[in-house]
Amino acid sequence: MPNLSRPLAFCALVLGAAGCGADAGAVPGQPAAPPPAALLPADPGDTLSLAERDSIAGRIAFIAERDGNKELYSVRPTGGGERRLTQRAEQDFPGPVRPDGSELLVISLEGDGPTRVERFWVAPGGSGPLRPLGPRGALMRNPSWGPGGEWLVYESNTRDGYRDIYRLDRATGRVRPLTNDPEGNFRPVVSPRGDWVVFGSSRDSVSELYRMRPDGSAQERITRTPRDEWAVRWSSDGGLLAFLSDRDGSDRVYLSYPDGREPRRLSEEPVDPHVMEDVPAWAPRGFGIAWVRRTRNEPSRILIRDVTNGFRGEVRARGLGSLDDPTWSPDGRYLAFTLTRGDTAQVYVARADGTRPTRVTHARGPNWYPVWLSERPAAEEDARSTR
Repeated sequence: MPNLSRPLAFCALVLGAAGCGADAGAVPGQPAAPPPAALLPADPGDTLSLAERDSIAGRIAFIAERDGNKELYSVRPTGGGERRLTQRAEQDFPGPVRPDGSELLVISLEGDGPTRVERFWVAPGGSGPLRPLGPRGALMRNPSWGPGGEWLVYESNTRDGYRDIYRLDRATGRVRPLTNDPEGNFRPVVSPRGDWVVFGSSRDSVSELYRMRPDGSAQERITRTPRDEWAVRWSSDGGLLAFLSDRDGSDRVYLSYPDGREPRRLSEEPVDPHVMEDVPAWAPRGFGIAWVRRTRNEPSRILIRDVTNGFRGEVRARGLGSLDDPTWSPDGRYLAFTLTRGDTAQVYVARADGTRPTRVTHARGPNWYPVWLSERPAAEEDARSTR
């Protein structure tokens, strides 16, 4: 979910690759390491060839501000076949793709300040036309699909000004609250099997992680520290959580089992208050994870690890530039990210090990926050686009 209030200065989403410092070892009790093919071997070459990019399935949706408004576009990994997905007065942001790949969720913001209204839309096939989904609200954020795409959960302050978790059922359009705490509940994420929803809550004075069943029952706290925990993400098999915590004095990515047991910092290097980590993103298969490391007075970069086999990769910008918002291709073989230099942000792709970062957007103005669409082979995508 993008930071909807992120100013232009932070639009840069850069993914770079470089070796990183310390890393995590294997997680006790976890399944065997995924096939090495899930992470391609390092290659000291320059950029991805056009032929390799043409073989990558799917398209990449992104936010473009070339017309002074936040609109959604999509592009092939080749950099060709650009399509405009939205052209409206609202500010549009990409949400998560429905688990079967059939729809892109779109979050629109209309108006500003106390008159602002937000709403979900779906774009069939990631190309529209847009269809409204659910009611309008003052705030509609951080949606997460159930595994079949028949329902989703999100945070909203529609009821009383405090953020709570709501569930929206597609068939009936019914919306019901799953939490009710004046201290606030936020950032819900549905497990891959749909049996748990993990979310943040400030009901105990600090932001801690909780989980509940998809009907709101069996709520329980799963982290217990005097500091904040947030931004949780499920691994592809539902066996691990990744989340952010400042329990050691600076924002870091941590891993734990789904019930909060055995939390540990992903990076084993000493905590430096000048270094902060952000945006953990699991690969859709196996146990690869990418995240952003921000160091004071240095461009941000993207780190890549496999938590079961110790693989380490990294993406750095060539020259100056900051990397942000890594997102994996549906087959887990490539990453997309944004590189920002000055006031210009562009979308890039790289192999899953971080090598051969290659620019795929070229229009002037910020082009950022990439989201992969569909697993359909490129040839099928082209055939569909000509019908």
